[in-house]
Amino acid sequence: MSDRPSRNEEEYFALREAELHRERHRKAIGSHEDEERKAHFMKCPHCGAEMNTVSVDGITTDRCTECHGVFIEAEAADRLLQEKRETLHSIFKSMIRGVSSH
Repeated sequence: MSDRPSRNEEEYFALREAELHRERHRKAIGSHEDEERKAHFMKCPHCGAEMNTVSVDGITTDRCTECHGVFIEAEAADRLLQEKRETLHSIFKSMIRGVSSH
């Protein structure tokens, strides 16, 4: 009997090594994405400053402490559009005219 591995053994170990390599790569990418997400959590997408959570009439938004941008999650935006259609219409109409609403 030879000490040399058979072709089947070589193929098995090569496939196993490739599988382990892919798994390590997936974990590394996932870890990097988690770190990126944590680094950007509650940061303004426009200027990078801190965001504060503000709740008005049951609608939660995030507001930038620097540029004062307001960001709203899709679910809250849908609810806002359904519940406050007239109010939003007047706010947007004022914004289009260049009139500040605050």
